[in-house]
Amino acid sequence: MPSPLPPAQAHDLERAVRLCWWSIGLLGAVSVMMYFAMGGSKAMQAALVEDVLSLLPPAAFLVALRFRRRGVDGTYVNGRERAFDMTFLTSSVALTVVGALLVLDGVHVLASRSFPVVGTVAVGDTVLWQGWTMIAALALSCVPPLVLGRMKVRLARALDSKPLHADADMNKADWMTAVAGIVGVLGIGLGWWWADAAAAIFIAVEVLRDGVRNLRSAVRDLHDARPERVDRSDRDLLPDAVVAAVNRHPDVVSCAARFHEEGLRLCGVLAVATRSGAVDVHLSTALREVARAVHWRIDEVLVVPARAGDALVRDDSRDPPG
Repeated sequence: MPSPLPPAQAHDLERAVRLCWWSIGLLGAVSVMMYFAMGGSKAMQAALVEDVLSLLPPAAFLVALRFRRRGVDGTYVNGRERAFDMTFLTSSVALTVVGALLVLDGVHVLASRSFPVVGTVAVGDTVLWQGWTMIAALALSCVPPLVLGRMKVRLARALDSKPLHADADMNKADWMTAVAGIVGVLGIGLGWWWADAAAAIFIAVEVLRDGVRNLRSAVRDLHDARPERVDRSDRDLLPDAVVAAVNRHPDVVSCAARFHEEGLRLCGVLAVATRSGAVDVHLSTALREVARAVHWRIDEVLVVPARAGDALVRDDSRDPPG
């Protein structure tokens, strides 16, 4: 059964929950505003679709957390830590499919030379080009994802939560595509009929890129691949830190480790060679505690005698992560 989170991480997780609820409320309001302001612009329509899709990751995170908190029962005998991985996979598939459809639609509009129509709107006694209201809506839509994304990145790093970091990445894509939408609408005003479709394709490619990248990461995690950093920039150094800590035990000659990710935690196997040539219950318990003391993310650890081919991760004198 997974051990409870330390107080600091439990507090960060509650902050992440509140941030996800704020994301759903603010981005939902942005989506409504975009719907009423989009007019005939394909770039605006694509930006609206991305805004609606940006509701998926925070909603999936909340669903996964609720499921995870149910803990162990007769069916889920190992707990529900994988809930984050499953919802991550679901939202990634949705992003990929919708992104591909948007790209095809944008290419069709560009190939068919469809001219976007942007009319006028009356504001009191003044008649304005509707493009100005569309640009204002796009500019306002940049603010919530810009602020929320920065806050989520900090919490994702504190919790080592890849789904939360992917949510922050999508928030970044939101405000970037809003800027692209503004360019597309201005292009319509300048008479460049192709600018709107080109902006729509750019936005669609961003959606598709997010979906493919997150889908690849989700499938990788479900296959118990080697753990990676939260931003996927490099492999996670925690297994090295565990190996280094276990090697410092006086009864251990050498150690190898094999870890995989389960939600927020790392679980795995330690293959140790001892001076006595055996691993008894007392040594196994001691080494398990040594491993778990390295970092709060280290959870279930199985200690077994070393065999040929077990040297998967060795101590390479790196400084262990803090």
